Amino acid sequence: MKLAITSPAVSVYSETFILMQRERLPHSLYLSGGPVASETEPFGPIAPQRSVRGWVESAWAFGVTGEKWKGPQTAEVIRRMRKVGVNVVLANYGPSGASLIPVCRRLGIPLVTHFHGYDAHQKKLLVDCASDYALLAREGAAFIAVSHGMVKALTELGFPEEKIHLLRYGVDPDRFIQKADFPCDPLFLGVGRFTDKKAPYLSLMAFAKARERLPTARLVLAGEGELLEVAKNIALVSGLKDIVDFPGVLSPDQVSAYLQKATAFVQHSIEPLFGSRVGDREGTPVAILEAMMTGVPIIATRHAGIGEVVEHGQNGYLVDERDVSAMAEAMIAVGSSRELAQRLGSGARKRAIENFTADQYIGGLREILERAID
Repeated sequence: MKLAITSPAVSVYSETFILMQRERLPHSLYLSGGPVASETEPFGPIAPQRSVRGWVESAWAFGVTGEKWKGPQTAEVIRRMRKVGVNVVLANYGPSGASLIPVCRRLGIPLVTHFHGYDAHQKKLLVDCASDYALLAREGAAFIAVSHGMVKALTELGFPEEKIHLLRYGVDPDRFIQKADFPCDPLFLGVGRFTDKKAPYLSLMAFAKARERLPTARLVLAGEGELLEVAKNIALVSGLKDIVDFPGVLSPDQVSAYLQKATAFVQHSIEPLFGSRVGDREGTPVAILEAMMTGVPIIATRHAGIGEVVEHGQNGYLVDERDVSAMAEAMIAVGSSRELAQRLGSGARKRAIENFTADQYIGGLREILERAID
């Protein structure tokens, strides 16, 4: 198998599933950026303006076809794929898959598109990409969804059900080892982008309520994003400035270290009702699987794939979206009893080991890619 892996972003610090693909799937080419790809490994940046051929292709694209940078990037990606003999493409996110249809069609190779969350749910994107998705549904070799809810969403969008594969993410059990003990003073941990669907400010509001009954409790919210300032301001005006820690972006090893100290993992994901991200939803958050693998109880919402991996009362607690009071009560319950935290954490580790390992995820990807080639 001569595989090309693609990502629409050059930096994927928060997308650990793409990092895992690159680490564990032998591949000949990695493409990143857009609208098709702005650079590859190997070969480096795609810069049409640096060659005569690039100038000609750019002039044709800008003046005749109207494709702007998409045309020259497509031509260069085709040349680079031919150079290394790529025979299958794994495209991360729906729009990235759609942009590579001309490349795979020209080369006569199968295109496997891996959906992750917003790309199957966000209403504005689905409207903007309607024609591209219709073409992708017809020409794509296979489509990967990470939850039953996402399978249903893709089917409703017109993707052939027989081409859709349900594949959960996986976590390395040797990196996220079973925690040894739970702290006497509760520590709640959240990890993820500070964005609308993850609603970290709602986790913070729930913690503020819970701390009235758990006076020694602390909260760590790791990550970056457009809502970081909002969350910090809420902590400030709530009198929690020195109680809530915002350590920024963490490496996988740093996340693992924090999980070893945590009482519970918290995530109050919601479906946005306002603004440009209406309809956006999670897939199955990898950070939740990392916490489960470590043996940390989950306190989260019944949102997208979360409710498909977390079993209420068995390895954590699930609350309705925007029910801050219910999340606070769950924090109080787990934070008040180390025995309860231990029991839920053991259930989380057991479920993760049985269902959500890195080997299972990568093995599933290999199988789908090899079947697409066949």
